[in-house]
Amino acid sequence: MTTETIPASAPARPPIRDAVPFATFAAVGGSVVLALVNGLANWMLTQETYETTADYLKIIDAHRTVALVSDGLGLLAVILLVPGIWAVAHRLRERSPIIAGLGGWLAASGYVACMVLVIEGQIMMAVVDSGGDPATYIDAADNHTTSVQLLIYVVFGIGGLLGPLLLGVAMLRQRDRYPVWAGAALIASPVARIGGLALGLHMLPSVASLMMGLAFAMVMLRRR
Repeated sequence: MTTETIPASAPARPPIRDAVPFATFAAVGGSVVLALVNGLANWMLTQETYETTADYLKIIDAHRTVALVSDGLGLLAVILLVPGIWAVAHRLRERSPIIAGLGGWLAASGYVACMVLVIEGQIMMAVVDSGGDPATYIDAADNHTTSVQLLIYVVFGIGGLLGPLLLGVAMLRQRDRYPVWAGAALIASPVARIGGLALGLHMLPSVASLMMGLAFAMVMLRRR
């Protein structure tokens, strides 16, 4: 007489709630840090006249500590926002897979490309600290932009604006789960950001970042 041995099945693993660890902190905290970066940039721009690259070098020279802190916070914002955005998209993809997936891809890619601003700021600071003639840098920045550099700006602009808008649309498609006002705020955030830049209302980008963070909080704090 033989007995058949049935292998014990592995214990079921609990479902993974979020795509990344500390997802809520990353998504909301990254947005708040970005608002601080926007606020510091706004403060510097209101202290001096800014029309050319040479003007911006003078601003950095006059407010070096603020510029350094702003760039450091910009780096932190990107480190937090990119995984935070993917965590938000992960939640929204359960019921809006295509729109949320595209929104997360665009928004995360846009904020990766945002690092170009941090790097440019540090290069400008090095130019100022060198004590030499900045004319060569100004000519290079104003007249010799490469196609790859231009593409980075395009990814930053389109991703940072269109990505949150699509994530907001994904929220509105799930009205039974997320507040309508939160989805509307996320859709309006890129509009406020670009409007502030276009109209010279420098506080609007900070407001837009806080609107994005508030909408992200509604997604991440919603219990399943």
